[in-house]
Amino acid sequence: MVKEIIRAYLMQEVIKLGFSPSDPKDKNSWLHQYSRSSKGFWCVEAYPPVPKMKDNILSATIDSSDAINLTFEYAIEKRDKFIVRLLHSPNNQLMWKHDMDEGNSKYYIFPHQYFLNEFKQRKVALNKMKRDDLESVIDTLFMHPTPHQHIESPIDNHDIRIGGGITNAFLYLFHLRIQLCPIPERRSEERQRLFNLFENAIKKNTNFQIADLMGKF
Repeated sequence: MVKEIIRAYLMQEVIKLGFSPSDPKDKNSWLHQYSRSSKGFWCVEAYPPVPKMKDNILSATIDSSDAINLTFEYAIEKRDKFIVRLLHSPNNQLMWKHDMDEGNSKYYIFPHQYFLNEFKQRKVALNKMKRDDLESVIDTLFMHPTPHQHIESPIDNHDIRIGGGITNAFLYLFHLRIQLCPIPERRSEERQRLFNLFENAIKKNTNFQIADLMGKF
């Protein structure tokens, strides 16, 4: 089996394990734990705000560290229908927003998961995965998204890579959590932690708690 197919199934598996809360309670819990974990991960003084629900939309405004000077606002209606606005701190001047429209008869989104399910090779692909396959998936999803943008002004930091083409709200927020971490060593350690977490779950065919995804910082 070619690596591209193996990695496609691995990517599907990682997203299913960590970034697919279904009901409103699970989504709210995911976002609460996301906010609380960011304090220690970014080494900021205050906990980022937890989400508020209004008109069936979960939203919050989160400040990253003073070393980054970037704030982002998220508004999540569905896992695949959301907006994230990137703002320059401290004046909260809008830089741009990532707007994901839900796929329907008018707006087409390529159904990767449908094709993989129809291909019916998940078990084979996961059994054939090697370390570099999972490393490639982890890097692509979190550390260095293949399509990405760099901010040049008013924040000039080439290490920040804002992923493009991300259709999952929770995956988008988690990749921002890593990209906006001001501590290079912590980002490197997080890469290895996530690799170990997902490798263990995939090989043992088990799930894990969202608290495990967020880590202890």
